[in-house]
Amino acid sequence: MELYTFIMEYLGGTYISQVKAQDEYNAMRQWISNLNVHEIKGLTIRDKQKIIKNDFEDEEAVLIKGIKNTWHFSIRTKKGIGFVNFVMTKKN
Repeated sequence: MELYTFIMEYLGGTYISQVKAQDEYNAMRQWISNLNVHEIKGLTIRDKQKIIKNDFEDEEAVLIKGIKNTWHFSIRTKKGIGFVNFVMTKKN
């Protein structure tokens, strides 16, 4: 299991959290599952449930060119777009 650090910009706020996962796709799934919507301005439980249900269907993680172990994706809600960067922080 690897440690991944997620940094999300959403509606003017910055939110940082970490998860452990086998790979970047599973890290994204773990991150959204663990996300506490009550700590994020404007994000609802319904938004979170929709992302989980769609299993990141519209949010493909893209490796950032020239940067090792760093990806980007976005999430879309009725209120706006969240931009998420995440980094494999520790490789075992």
